[in-house]
Amino acid sequence: MTSSVVFWDFDGTLARRDDLWAGALLDALTVVDPKANVTLDRLRPGLSTGFPWHTPDEVVDARTPDGWWWSLRPTFLAAYHGAGVHPSTARAAADRVREEFYRQDAWELIDGSLEALSTTRSAGYRNVILSNHGPELPQLVEALGLADFVDLTITSAAVGAEKPNPRIFEFALAKVGVHAHSDVWMVGDNPIADVEGAERLGIRAILADGAGPGSRGRTVLSAAEHIASESE
Repeated sequence: MTSSVVFWDFDGTLARRDDLWAGALLDALTVVDPKANVTLDRLRPGLSTGFPWHTPDEVVDARTPDGWWWSLRPTFLAAYHGAGVHPSTARAAADRVREEFYRQDAWELIDGSLEALSTTRSAGYRNVILSNHGPELPQLVEALGLADFVDLTITSAAVGAEKPNPRIFEFALAKVGVHAHSDVWMVGDNPIADVEGAERLGIRAILADGAGPGSRGRTVLSAAEHIASESE
């Protein structure tokens, strides 16, 4: 098995969901109450705290999938209450967020993501997704057609630590059986969680958001091409 590995972020790097959590909460509310007069802007303030990646210095015991989602329920309820949603409707909608967030048709691949994964795979790298995400991410990766190019998907929900905390990078390195100073890269769209977090452990990192003109970093495909060229 090759010791060359590329860790890939997911959201904003390989795939995107419009409006992420606010979008999922609004989708869930619309299913429960199609007449609800709530906007994304009214939901977003309640989602600015309460997720584990808002406190990345904290390390917790990894929860079961049900436990992970239950820990977020107060955040969902607070967002709904802040937006003026009736308590009973808020509870019903909060129970549906899990299904709506990971609904396959709510996600789309970022241009060049499949080509990027194929490029690094052809150059002899194992592709590993390493993301601050919920427990259902591996199933979404498969549903989006990425599984043929990805060897493993590691989520913060399964680790109990969020990027840029060194614990999640150490876990990922141990899981794939390599050390930070071997031929290992991290590619992601967050300069702190992905780039600084990886570089603190000696992992080479590339900022790539795939957004095209005006983006902060490379596209994912150009990042993959750079990694492949470095391996030659």
